[in-house]
Amino acid sequence: MPTGSLVEVFLFSFAVGLGAVISPGPVSTAIVSQAPRAGWRVGPLVATGHSLMEAVLVVLIALGLAAGMARPGVQLALALGGGLLLLWMGGGMLWALRQGKVRIPGVSAEGATLTPRQMIRLGMLTTLSNPFWYAWWVTVAAGYLGQAQQLGTAAVAAFYFGHISADYAWDTALSTLVGAGRRWITEPVYRGLVGLSGAFFIYLGLVFLRQAALLVGR
Repeated sequence: MPTGSLVEVFLFSFAVGLGAVISPGPVSTAIVSQAPRAGWRVGPLVATGHSLMEAVLVVLIALGLAAGMARPGVQLALALGGGLLLLWMGGGMLWALRQGKVRIPGVSAEGATLTPRQMIRLGMLTTLSNPFWYAWWVTVAAGYLGQAQQLGTAAVAAFYFGHISADYAWDTALSTLVGAGRRWITEPVYRGLVGLSGAFFIYLGLVFLRQAALLVGR
């Protein structure tokens, strides 16, 4: 990670964060489900909840707790639990498709529009439900934070704000696109997106379970 200045730390963190946030996951699914009802504001509100959870992890890692979180037993629990969770999520999406229960969320769809406070909580809950979020922060991000910490608290803050800036930028763009596109996205296209997401979740779940099997075999 470039450590020549706080600006370099910020920009590097933004680039790495953007690469991570564009991957499909529970947070993006939550945004897609609410944006047709509430528009662009869903993105920054969900990102706020997400960022609050990441602030907690940054503090924990900065206090030196990352080593304990990365113990083999914890890794096994994350791999096994995360794999099962992803399989459950992906399987549920594909089963809903098979039953014909998937449709574009909108004003006429079942379920009420969430309040801003509820959307922030949604960002927190979907973040906590994503096993890859834990894995990324206790491995890749922990290493970067260790480098930033050598430059002081300001560099750690620059890394954090660079990362959440990527979250806000992508989540807002996603909710704006989905919210504006509710008149153009057709049911078949939407079902196709849900199907791809479900299949992707199942693939990731199998990858996690494979990691768990490798950990057990050590």
